[in-house]
Amino acid sequence: MVLKLIIETVILWAMYALYMAILVHKRGPIGGIFFYPKVIQDRVIALNLITERELKRRRAFAHMLLIAWMILIPLVMIVFVNGARTYWDCCWQYYVLFLGAEFFDWLVIDTIWVALSDWWLIPGTEDLDYTWHSTKVKRWKMVKLIPFSVPIAAIVGGLCWLAGKLV
Repeated sequence: MVLKLIIETVILWAMYALYMAILVHKRGPIGGIFFYPKVIQDRVIALNLITERELKRRRAFAHMLLIAWMILIPLVMIVFVNGARTYWDCCWQYYVLFLGAEFFDWLVIDTIWVALSDWWLIPGTEDLDYTWHSTKVKRWKMVKLIPFSVPIAAIVGGLCWLAGKLV
């Protein structure tokens, strides 16, 4: 089971990398502007690099993809691949998969790609870099997610359990 969860976590990493590529492939960092703090979003709109309407549309699209990535794919893994049928099994497996995926987001995306590279810098917002483009901003994210993930796992694990009951 441990090896299976490791493989599934790596699959989630690949899916998250694909998710990020889809979001930023045409517009670069502007394509992922909804990840930035509000002050930077407002500046980018003021610079006419994106409209408020497009920002909202891109955010909605990103959330739909995120739901597929963080709910549907683990549901398939937990219920159909791993065969979990109890509430507890669904919850702890989702917790492990969620934290594994969030570890990739924290280390690779937030720390290495965002905080340590210049790729995400948007011309005209350099004076606001302190709000997000720093390892200090990203430092405690993973630690905070450990307890925060418990209620998420209880809810989504419950959804997996209910889906398993229907199968």
